[in-house]
Amino acid sequence: MQGMLNKLITGKLSLPKTFWGWGFCGGFLLNLIGSLGIYTDSPYWLPISYCLREILLLAVCSGLIFQLKYKIRFWGVLALVVIVLELIAGIIMMAGLFSLFFQ
Repeated sequence: MQGMLNKLITGKLSLPKTFWGWGFCGGFLLNLIGSLGIYTDSPYWLPISYCLREILLLAVCSGLIFQLKYKIRFWGVLALVVIVLELIAGIIMMAGLFSLFFQ
């Protein structure tokens, strides 16, 4: 697992694996864990899942930047824009959920 994360952060994975595999599916699973925490009366899972999601999206963003450093492609730039927008939305959501951190 550590080798895979190292490949993700350094941009050695392909664009589809980086964006769709780690960015989209990984983010979706972490959002699902947070949502399930609400429905199972464990609301502390929501801020934890958002923090982990932001860390994952930062790793995906790093991988995309390293990929674009070697070869700039339209789909790579578009994926980077989407991930940065997701990062910004996640930070805004974490600021809104700040009260759940300190209950």
